[in-house]
Amino acid sequence: MNRRSLSAEALNSSEESSSTPKHIATKSKTYTYDRWTIICLIFGSISILNAIWMLIAPEHWYYNLPAGVPEYGPFNVHFVRDIGCIFLLVGSALVVAGFYLPYRVPLFTMHTAFYLLHMFVHIHEVIGGRIRLSMFWTDLPGVYIPAVILFILNIFLIKQVRKPDTVQYRFRR
Repeated sequence: MNRRSLSAEALNSSEESSSTPKHIATKSKTYTYDRWTIICLIFGSISILNAIWMLIAPEHWYYNLPAGVPEYGPFNVHFVRDIGCIFLLVGSALVVAGFYLPYRVPLFTMHTAFYLLHMFVHIHEVIGGRIRLSMFWTDLPGVYIPAVILFILNIFLIKQVRKPDTVQYRFRR
């Protein structure tokens, strides 16, 4: 190697060498496809599909979701559609996070935070006696497990980003 190849100019040049991984962001490319893309697409798609169901057929969603929604209170079409908008927002954000590295951690964390807060509302209602204790088991697969899985995945994602040797999240300026 010569002196020129080790200079800051050479390290920050906009030319990509053949040894540069394709998932490093350049001036024109800040997206990637990796295992986190698949994870984001799966969870994002589930949220978006739920949102579409809530927005298009709120009454059908209310009475046919296996989670026993009528147990939590009377049907309110406006409320169901409001929550559908939130699911659409966080689901869409997670799909974007799957492809765009600069936004991945904040958007994944936002999605996880929504699911965790939703879980805590359900826990509060069970502990507070507003809902019967057996609803915990009804909510387990659709509320508690996804929130815990997202939380664990969020921790892994943050740890991966903080690793100094992770090339994937280093960006050229």
